[in-house]
Amino acid sequence: MSDTLQKVLIVDDSPTNLALLEHMLRDIGCEVVKAESGMEAVSLVKAYDFALILLDIQMPGLNGYEAAAKIKDYERGRHVPIIFITAIFQDEENVRQGYETGAVDYLFRPVDAQILTSKVQAFLKMHEQKVLLEKTIDLQRKTEAALRQAEEKYRSIFERVVEGIFQCTPGGDYLEVNPALVRILGYENADEIIGKPELHVDMMADLNERQAYVAAFERDGSVSGFEYRVRRKNGEIIWCSESSRIVSSDDWDDFIEGVLEDITAKKTAELELQHLATVDSLTGIANRHKFFDRLEHALSIAKRYGQLVAVLFVDLNNFKQVNDTFGHQMGDDLLRKVAQRLELRIRQSDTLARLGGDEFGVLLAGIVDEESALAVTRSLLSEMNKPFILHGQEIKVGATVGISFYPNDGKDSVSLISRADAAMYGAKRKGKEDFGTFAESTELK
Repeated sequence: MSDTLQKVLIVDDSPTNLALLEHMLRDIGCEVVKAESGMEAVSLVKAYDFALILLDIQMPGLNGYEAAAKIKDYERGRHVPIIFITAIFQDEENVRQGYETGAVDYLFRPVDAQILTSKVQAFLKMHEQKVLLEKTIDLQRKTEAALRQAEEKYRSIFERVVEGIFQCTPGGDYLEVNPALVRILGYENADEIIGKPELHVDMMADLNERQAYVAAFERDGSVSGFEYRVRRKNGEIIWCSESSRIVSSDDWDDFIEGVLEDITAKKTAELELQHLATVDSLTGIANRHKFFDRLEHALSIAKRYGQLVAVLFVDLNNFKQVNDTFGHQMGDDLLRKVAQRLELRIRQSDTLARLGGDEFGVLLAGIVDEESALAVTRSLLSEMNKPFILHGQEIKVGATVGISFYPNDGKDSVSLISRADAAMYGAKRKGKEDFGTFAESTELK
């Protein structure tokens, strides 16, 4: 093995995983050493100095946690940072167990190559600084107490570094920051940040997130992967993830040390996917999935407080004729106009959704009585009976509405929607009415 390049030990019982990790690390200027078992990893740590260990959790013989514990028993392995890599052990209990056995971070498969190389490069840089620091301390021949304090303070930063690194007081005054944190927060230099009162807490843009952060520290003394919005110096709002903890010592005042990562791109994509999964792409209102979700939530509240809930099933009367006469493009434009009109006639606390085709659902939660739902229904029908003007054409469609009530007509979402649908068909069978309740539809049979 080379004595000049810093060594990174990768441990996995799968040769394929080892080859993949080695390939990801090929261009970052380190010597990659491979081990196919926990025992082999322990033997290598006893013989060589490593800057970082990437350790799989699920292995035969010694698993990752057991191997980490044995590595920490040896002088050469005691302060080597360990990043666990796992595909299945992603729950909070396993993550906590990993940190208790000496892990500084977790990576979950499939491993993102950019994130992996970024983290490894950061740890290699810190290891290089650690070696220089140890040489300097050795040359200066400081007392053992000074050496312990310097090593301990350094290690508290070293073991948590990933992106932006900081130390701050429990009140939020920054004591020390690295250049990455300065860039994340949008400042020119560290002098603008260090010593600014309560900046670490005040930069949190959302009051609820700030309160949750403070509560977590008061309860646990730490946060892990805590996501919140940050207001940068220029007012721009970004998303960040923080992992930090309170460090206590008899030799200095308590302080918070941790890591801050800019996750704006990932969070924006995640929120966009969530939005697309719950919104009807044609009309922009809620889709069937979100309607069911909102109805389940409304029913849980109604059951707890003894409230009424109404489900309205709205079916357009002449939509097929519009499609056949004017084409599907006109039909799509009409559906968008219908959604806009219906949305103006319901409360902000109610939910309007497109359930499919020319069918819409309206959820009225926490209503006072059944007459309240009937009043809303009449208002919606009044709006639907007005003509629509599309591309210079006057189009009349009208609608028929079926209504079901919780708890009289059903106690779950599926029953309430199907019975509102049945009530709608019951009203159509009457021929004269443009709305009806489920109770009325059963009287027809």
